[in-house]
Amino acid sequence: MFRFTEASASLRTRLILIPAVFLLLGIIVAISATLIDAPQRVTAETASGLTIGGHLITYALDDVRFSADPDTALNRLLEELSHVRHIRVSYLASPGVRAAHPLTPALAKSAPGWFVNLFEPRRIAETFPVIFQGARHGEIVMTAEPGDEVGEVWDELIFLIGLLSAISTGIIVLTWLAVNYTLRPLRDLVAGLNRLERGQFDGVGNIRVAELQRVGEQFNQLAKSLARTEADNRLLIDRLMSIQESERKELARELHDEFGASLFGIRAAASCVVEAAATEGAVGPRFMEIIDRAKAISSLADVIQKHNYRILERIQPIVLNEMGLFNALRHLADGWGAAQRGFACDIVTPETEPDLSPDASLTIYRIVQECLTNVARHSRASHVDIIVDTLPSQQMIIHIADNGVGLPAGFRFGFGLLGMSERARNLNGNLKVSSRRGGGTIVEVAIPLPRTPMAQAS
Repeated sequence: MFRFTEASASLRTRLILIPAVFLLLGIIVAISATLIDAPQRVTAETASGLTIGGHLITYALDDVRFSADPDTALNRLLEELSHVRHIRVSYLASPGVRAAHPLTPALAKSAPGWFVNLFEPRRIAETFPVIFQGARHGEIVMTAEPGDEVGEVWDELIFLIGLLSAISTGIIVLTWLAVNYTLRPLRDLVAGLNRLERGQFDGVGNIRVAELQRVGEQFNQLAKSLARTEADNRLLIDRLMSIQESERKELARELHDEFGASLFGIRAAASCVVEAAATEGAVGPRFMEIIDRAKAISSLADVIQKHNYRILERIQPIVLNEMGLFNALRHLADGWGAAQRGFACDIVTPETEPDLSPDASLTIYRIVQECLTNVARHSRASHVDIIVDTLPSQQMIIHIADNGVGLPAGFRFGFGLLGMSERARNLNGNLKVSSRRGGGTIVEVAIPLPRTPMAQAS
């Protein structure tokens, strides 16, 4: 059987995996570039913040020095410095100086601690004395605070990963849809091949992929050719079986009419010779030898007559017309069981025999006969079970199972099984051959029965 799943999965995986790998590499490169540039960026931004903060503090302290209200000016300075990025400013009052100036709060950090520790540079602190009316009032301490810049790097990195992941997911989904659409004709072709294997030659539909359209057309041409060949083969097999049956009938007629009559004449002539010799009272060794030869001829004719009857049973089962199908099958099974040494054959049939046509009865009889012949020739079995059953679905099932060696490797229908299959097909039935669990072979034939008036009315 043609297998598509493994091959298509491999092709689909390749077509989707290749762009996915490139997109993943692109994400890795973008992240790497961001991380490589992060230390230099954090250092530069922190240094810039320290420079700006230093200038602002220097200029502002000059104003505080000459201000009429230094506390207000100092608080305003600290408030303004709290908005300068990348620095943290605190005020330390001199001993003995009362001050209520708050520390400038540090900016919130959005990056996790391990990321901040990975990129945070060495902290730098600068001190600026606060002079008021010629006296030292305290000092302002400015400390580098790179955490907010590291947080910005983290946020940009998260945004970049999310954006690239979303784009990559969209591209992979679109690729998957495109691959499925592109591979659909291949699935149709493989499904068509599986149908060809099962003897269905309906071909495939119109393929809209330009590269595969020609393949689809050739496939349909192949299916049509196989359909014609299959029809010709079946016609030939039907004709062959018809000729075979005709020859069997002709041969049976010849054996019955010609051979039977001739053998009867030989036996009658031999009996007349014996009677004539006895009536005339012939004596002597010469006459006794004639009588013995006449008796031998009569016995030999009787043996030939029995062989002739068995041959007639094989080629034209008279018992089928005289006894009916089920009794004929029992007679056939009993005869085979008696004729084959070490061979047992059990048969089970329903009590009521369906109303079958002579052709259907002969077909079933021939199928069972061919199965028994195959068992005797090839299976090396010691036991065969034949089960005949009629189902409510108006089907007759013939189940033939042996305990032999089973089907060989690479089993293919021979002429016998092919003929059996065609016989079943001619009756709109089917034949299946399989290995039996535990050893042996099973032949199962399903043949539809003619509808009874009650079944047709329902």
